[in-house]
Amino acid sequence: MPRIGRVVVQNLWEAFVTNEADQSLRIKRFLMAFASYCMWCAIVWYFYTQGLSRLSFEGSMIMTAAALLTNAAFYAVLRSGLNKRLKDPSMTLAQMMFATLWIMVVAYIVKDARGIMLLLYLVVFIFGAFRLTLGEFLRLSVFASAGYALVVFSLHRYHPDEVNLKVELINLLVLSSVLFWFSFVGSYINKLRRRLNTANRELKDAMEIIRFRSAHDDLTGVYNRGHLFRILKREKGLADREGTTFCLCIFDIDDFKAVNDTFGHRAGDTVLETLACMLMDNIRLQDYLARYGGEEFVIVLAYPTIQGAAACAERLRRLVSNLSFEGLPEDFRVTVSMGLTRYISPESVDDLLKRADRALYEAKRSGKNALVTDPALRKTSAA
Repeated sequence: MPRIGRVVVQNLWEAFVTNEADQSLRIKRFLMAFASYCMWCAIVWYFYTQGLSRLSFEGSMIMTAAALLTNAAFYAVLRSGLNKRLKDPSMTLAQMMFATLWIMVVAYIVKDARGIMLLLYLVVFIFGAFRLTLGEFLRLSVFASAGYALVVFSLHRYHPDEVNLKVELINLLVLSSVLFWFSFVGSYINKLRRRLNTANRELKDAMEIIRFRSAHDDLTGVYNRGHLFRILKREKGLADREGTTFCLCIFDIDDFKAVNDTFGHRAGDTVLETLACMLMDNIRLQDYLARYGGEEFVIVLAYPTIQGAAACAERLRRLVSNLSFEGLPEDFRVTVSMGLTRYISPESVDDLLKRADRALYEAKRSGKNALVTDPALRKTSAA
């Protein structure tokens, strides 16, 4: 299909469906059912042209218009969203009952091909496999069988010369048996579909959990060490290509072992969780926080200058020193020592981390609760 033709078809399709996934699926199913109506209308007109229909030209036109108006009404309800207020937003049973009524009318107006038209019932029942339960299938089967019995009764009363009662009663018996059997098959298919949907949702949820845990620390919820290296490789590649830069801050909690020894490991977990939560609330969306290991964390700061990154890191250090922790004494506080550096292209990620580590070691050696900038950067700035 030429490109212009594909665009036209795509635009027409988008005009009929919506961007809402569930509603779009319902409308797609409706359009499938509408295609069946179009097929039945074509059959009615074929019977008319072959002299097998009891309807006149005007009657066939009215019948076709009624079928199209019924479908237009269902589509209007779907497109407006009013169907979402219903117990079954797909209106499957209602649409199938109208289709069954339509078949009854067609069966009544057809003269010698009535038995063939019974196949249309199966077309209707196939759509029930999307939504109907066994009880709904059985009620629809009774409705369809009773409807065809009414057709046979009406024909026998008003057109006795056009109906073989014995044959029609056999048709009714076979139709009822087939629809009763199909009710169990269709409901079983629906159960399988629902189980498959449930399994797919559970699988999707499990994949989301796996994807989250593969990138996040289980205790604190921040990025883990593995994802940190992926972030650093990506930032390094971006900096090397575009000539930008970023800063890296490594810090750990001072004397954290004493917290575990004094208050227990659960208290230590509380400290890590609370600190990580506070830091996440106080960094920008373009910055990244990761747990490097134990009580050690890394922040990737998207600052072009070391001065901007240092101001941010110093603000965070002060916030940590004033942080209180649930379940621990009110006067209990922790401090952090920080080492800060800036990426210098085209160095490796390992070299970047080593320079940040050296700055952190100097912060520890200087008395802790301090922020130290990479000595190599200080020398560069001085030069």
